[in-house]
Amino acid sequence: MRQSPIPDLRPTRDKTLFELEGAGDVVSTYDRHLVNAVRRLRGLPIREYRIEDLRLMIGQGIGLPYLVPLALEVLEADPFAKGDYYRGDLLKMVTSVPQGFWSDHPSFRRRAAHVVRRALQGFDQAETIPELRNDLRAAGAQLD
Repeated sequence: MRQSPIPDLRPTRDKTLFELEGAGDVVSTYDRHLVNAVRRLRGLPIREYRIEDLRLMIGQGIGLPYLVPLALEVLEADPFAKGDYYRGDLLKMVTSVPQGFWSDHPSFRRRAAHVVRRALQGFDQAETIPELRNDLRAAGAQLD
């Protein structure tokens, strides 16, 4: 008699994207550094992701159902959370997620819209790039 595999009851955040999504496609680019970074991050439990890791993977459209909620938690605490580039770079990547994702995940869309509104209200006190304001305005219109 064949036994059923034991279900993996670990919390999602203790799993890797390889475990959650399977092997999947590697980023189709010639940027070896990016390919290596994506491969490394796909093998890392998502609870260990830094802000820059979230920014990079979300920017590549990888693991969105798992990583966008983590990014939203970070952004709800600090809308201008910074990866490696500038204050607000994580929010910029989250607001660049394709519209189809937000349509499929309306609770995430509402949370993102709230973060964008907070960011716009506090923009003048944030030390970030001025171009981000227009990006956030456009994103806010799409998310609302």
